[in-house]
Formats: sequence, structure tokens, C-alpha cells
Amino acid sequence: MWEQFKKRMLQLLSLSAEKEHEKTYPLRRDPISKDQIHTRMTYKYPSNRSFHFPVIPDLPDRSKEEGTHQYNNTQPEKTKNKSQVDNKKEQDKKPFKATDVPSPVYGFTRNKKDVDVPTFIRKRDQSNPIFDRIDKQDWIPTDSEITSENDSLEVIETKEVKFSNEQAKMIEESEKDLTVDRLPDLLLTSDFDEEITEHKPKQLVSEENKVNSERSNVEQTRESREIKKDSHPTPKKVVPFNVIMRPSDKRLQHQSNAKLHKAPPIHLLNDPIERTMKDSEWVNDQKELLTTTLKHFHVRAKVVNAMSGPAVTRFEIQPEPGVKVSKIKNLSDDIKLNLAAKDIRMEAPIPGKNTIGIEVPNPKSQPVMLQEIVESASFKEGTSSLSVALGLDIAGRPIVTDLKKMPHGLIAGATGSGKSVCINTILVSLLYKASHEDVRFLLIDPKMVELAPYNEIPHLVSPVITDVKAATSALKWVVAEMEERYEKFVKEGARDIERYNQKMISQGRRHEKLAYLVIVIDELADLMMVSPQDVEDAICRIAQKARACGIHLLLATQRPSVDVITGLIKANIPTRIAFSVSSQVDSRTILDSSGAEKLLGKGDMLFVENGVGQPIRIQGAFVSDDEIERVTNFVKRISPPDYLFEQEELLQQITTQEDEDELYEEAVEFVVEQNGASASLLQRRFKVGYNRAARLIDNMEANGIISEQKGSKPRDILISQDKLENLFKN
Repeated sequence: MWEQFKKRMLQLLSLSAEKEHEKTYPLRRDPISKDQIHTRMTYKYPSNRSFHFPVIPDLPDRSKEEGTHQYNNTQPEKTKNKSQVDNKKEQDKKPFKATDVPSPVYGFTRNKKDVDVPTFIRKRDQSNPIFDRIDKQDWIPTDSEITSENDSLEVIETKEVKFSNEQAKMIEESEKDLTVDRLPDLLLTSDFDEEITEHKPKQLVSEENKVNSERSNVEQTRESREIKKDSHPTPKKVVPFNVIMRPSDKRLQHQSNAKLHKAPPIHLLNDPIERTMKDSEWVNDQKELLTTTLKHFHVRAKVVNAMSGPAVTRFEIQPEPGVKVSKIKNLSDDIKLNLAAKDIRMEAPIPGKNTIGIEVPNPKSQPVMLQEIVESASFKEGTSSLSVALGLDIAGRPIVTDLKKMPHGLIAGATGSGKSVCINTILVSLLYKASHEDVRFLLIDPKMVELAPYNEIPHLVSPVITDVKAATSALKWVVAEMEERYEKFVKEGARDIERYNQKMISQGRRHEKLAYLVIVIDELADLMMVSPQDVEDAICRIAQKARACGIHLLLATQRPSVDVITGLIKANIPTRIAFSVSSQVDSRTILDSSGAEKLLGKGDMLFVENGVGQPIRIQGAFVSDDEIERVTNFVKRISPPDYLFEQEELLQQITTQEDEDELYEEAVEFVVEQNGASASLLQRRFKVGYNRAARLIDNMEANGIISEQKGSKPRDILISQDKLENLFKN
């Protein structure tokens, strides 16, 4: 046992000794093997830089091009300012690594970014093609340019490198080997660049390093500025053109259209005429004549004040206590005689004053231009989109009314008194005040020429209607529109159009907002002559109910008789404008009071507002045809018209309604069964009048069901019972 144990231990010791002897040590290589040269291929792609000859030499090439980041293009580049000798040592120590594959278009360089280049550099690049090869990122801004672009950036001082003549010659000699014109096309290695730097003097190298360090600082500031710009939130997404428009997109489009609305400029209207003060002597003379006239008739009164307007001067007379007003009113003809006036109008007493007004025409009236009222504070400060400019009162103050408070108006007067001009003034002032999304027009013009310039403006619901039958159908369409609006109000729980629109805006449903509708009828008499009952019924329904739903009615007529302006129309239209009429009866028909027969014409009007019983005398504003054309042409360029219906469609509906009769099919079946047709037969069978029965017979003849008339002989039936059934099925 002991011997076996000894042998085992000896074997183990011998194995450990052999392992120690077998331990290998690394062989010592010769120092020459360390400096062995390995051949490698380097690539140098053409740079877009041009040689800044002779001031600034080329920058030293980087040892390794950095690849662009795929997701973050704003990563700042790390500038390397180490010397070329250190770079060479580091390259020898580093093991070989696979390099990035260069792009066939850009090489190792970054994708070009849009850099803010000053204007003078862009112009210089256009004029000098040499500078086209300059990379925009190599541009070094001066102190003034940096401060102008961003005041928060620190000013970087740049020093110009000045070379002496000897240094310049040395640079030229060193650069003879480099053909500058072909420099971008050559593939230069890094060794070749190192040889060039070795030939340069030490002073130049040191100065180049300074310039390079300054340039790197500028690039760092520019990169930090670009990072700040990129840190801003991303711009809004652009929706492709082929995407279906959503309701939110429609709301945004309506909001942008509302913001883009622009009122016509005021210079499209004619300039107002300056008021002259030459009539002061005439006013004083009239005062003296008036006081002497009152003395002659033993009336104790005195002239207190005189207000001169554009066409009329009003003298205010204050009677003494105990003098009756009727005593002065009975002297109207005598005062007119003594003053030698064309006509006078007496207002006894003036509302709100203890005086009596006597209105005397001026010797020369001055026209009132619309621009004078549009520029006034009362028109500009009005918040309503339905503000309307009418004219100037006796004191020269602008009169502006609101169609919402009106809410319907009646304009009447003789031919040539200014009725159509008043309508044009109202329409032009609405064009200045409201956009086509807030107010729409329905214009009915049986004269065919008065409202023709307003065709194709975006405010129109339909083209200007000139046919009388189509006008009747248009009024029926307005009644249906009124009923439809009230149904919408009931669903939303709103009482009027203002409350409904507020709810739509608050709920983000701006596209469902309703626009005000203004209906203008230039000549009501023509409509009443064609179909008086239908027109009167439609106008009365609109006047009674349409105020709350935003529909307003303006009626104009030349002949204010009882046949045209009935009692129902007068009761539902409270606001009235009366121009000069021929008789006192016509004035009472319009205003329920006299006074319009004493007006002067040419825009002189009496205005009775809703809720005010006393009429106001106004000189209406004048709008020429050239002004209307200029304003309408401007408005037409804002937006194309969006018609809801046209006149031809209304006429087709009228013809189809006239052709179709409820009894037509029954009458045809009855005629085929009886094998005979006559108007008297249809009258007895269906209990209708002769006109309707004759119209049914004519329709049967036109459709080929019965033959034409054969004198005293009865008509023939041209179809059988089977054909009749097939005809009705088809």
C-alpha cells in the first residue's frame, strides 16, 4: 500500500513539473514589424467649397466623416481642432473599422438645409458664378449681421488675417500644384493635404488655426440657434386635397371666410360737397319778415331759433302765454305769402320743445352724398349688421336706422321723387355694413332696370327677379323658409334668430348659423295687379311672423292707393317713408297723416319710425350709378354668388302646377267610360266651373286622348281602356 501511494504522488509531481516547463511566453517581435505598412484605400469626394484665394486657405480635412442621424437631423456636429500629427497617431493605434457607405449624391456630407443667407450674398452669388460653389454653411456672418438676426446672441469678434507680400508669394507657389479650377473634381487623399500643410510657413499655420477656431465658435453658435428653432412646436398638418371634408373642417373654413371679409373702401363713393355759409344773410332776412308778419296779425310770438339744413331751414317760434297754437297754424297761407316761399310746412308744436316749427325751403338746396353718412360716428359705431343710412335731418345730423328695429318698411312716393334712390342707398349701406354670410338679399324688380347692377353679388339668394309670376312664387318660397326657420328654433329652444345663432356658435356649429334675409320689392303695384290675393296673403304672413326669424320686408310703390296698400299691409308694416305725393289723401294713405303733399321732391322725405308717431323730415342721401357699379364690382370680387334658386326654376314650377290638375286622371277615366267628352259633361260630373272643365278638355286633346273639336259633332275617344291603364302605370 505504501509503495503504491508513493508511486501515485511521484506521478502527480512529475505532471505538474512538465506543465510548468510547457508554459509558453509571447515571442518578442522586431521593432521593424511594428512599423509595417498596410495598404488601405481612402476616398476623397469633391467638396463644394471654393478656394478663398489668396486670403483664407482651405480648411484641414477631417479624419473621419460623421454619418447623419436618421431621426434627429439637428444633432450638432463635433468639431475637431486637434493637430494633424495627433490624428495620424490615433489612426495608427485604432483598429480597422468598417466605414459608412457614402451617398452617390451627397457623399458623407449632410443633406442640405435651408440656411438664412443675407440678401447681399444671394445677389452676389447670382452675379458671380464663382460663389455658387460656396457652401452656405461655410458663410461666416459679421458682427452686425449676428446682432441684426438675433439680439440675444453674443457678438463674436472676427479678425481679418492680413498677409504680407512674401507670404502671399509663398502661398501662390505652394498652390501652383493645385489647379484651382479642377479642385472640386479631384480626389485628394489625406496624405496630400498633409504635404501641403508642411510646406506652409509656421506663421500661416498658426494664423489658420486661429481662423479655424473662430469659425468653429461661429458654427457652434449657429448650430445652437438651429437647435432652438427646431425645438419649437411642429407646424400644422396639411390635409391632402383628396380627403373628405369633416364637419370640423367646414367650421374652420367658415371661420376663415368670416375673417377674410372686407368691407368696400370708402373712396369708392363720391366725396361730399362742402357746406357754404352764404345763406346766413337770407336766414336773417327771413327772421325779420316772419316777426313783422306775426305783428301784423297781432300774434304775440317771437322767433327763437333758426336751423339750416341741406334743403330746408326751420324757424322756431315761441308764442307768449295765452296765445293758441291754432291761431298760428291758421296763418300758414299768409306766412307763405309774406315770405314768398314755394311751400311751407308747419310743425306745431315741435316734439319735446315749447316752440312751433315753420319749415321754409332754402333758395338753393345742396345734395347729400352717402360718403358723408358712412363716415359718420353713428354709422361706424353701430354694432348691428343691418344698419341703414338714410340721410341728414333739418339740423344736419346723420340719420341711421336699424332694420332689426324697423322691422318692415313701406316706401311710397310719386314718380321721380327719390324712391328708387332711397332703395339703392339702403342696399349700398348694407353692403358696407354686412358680409354675405350675415345678410342675404331677395330683390324683386318688375321694372327690370332699377336693381340690375346688383346681379351676381354674393349676398343674393337668387338672381334679381323681373317676372311677376316668378315674384309671386318667390314670396311663397319666403313663407316656406320662414316656417322652416321656426321649426329649427323649436328644436333648439330659441325664441329669435339672435339667440339661435348664439347657440350655434357656442356649440361649435357655426356652419348652421342662419343669415338675415332682406326682401326688396321695387314696385308693389305690378304684383298686386297680376295676382292681388296671393301677393297680399304672402306679404301679410311675412309681415306678421317673419321678424323673429330674421326676415325683413321693404316695399316700394308709386301709387299709394287703397287697392295697392291695403289695411292688412298697413297694419303689419309700422315703419314708413313718404316722398312727395300729389294729394293729401295719398299722404294719409301712407302716413295716416298729412304732410307728404308739401314735400319738395328730389330726396325730401318724411320718415316715421316704429314706435314714433311723429314723422321726421330728412333729406335723403344720393347715390349715383357710377358709385353703385364701383361698390358692386368690388363686392363681386370677394366671393362668387351662391344661389338657392333661380327665376327659371320658379317659372317651370308654375307651368307644371298649371298643367297638373287633381281631377285629370279621374276625368280621363270618366271620358273613356262614357265614350264622349265635353266641358259641360265634366261640369255636371265633377261640379267644377267652366274654366276648369275647358282646361281639362284642352289637356286631354294635347295628350292625344281625345280628338280635336269637330264643330257640332262630339269628340272622338282615341284610346281604349287597356291603353289607358298602361298609360297611367307608366
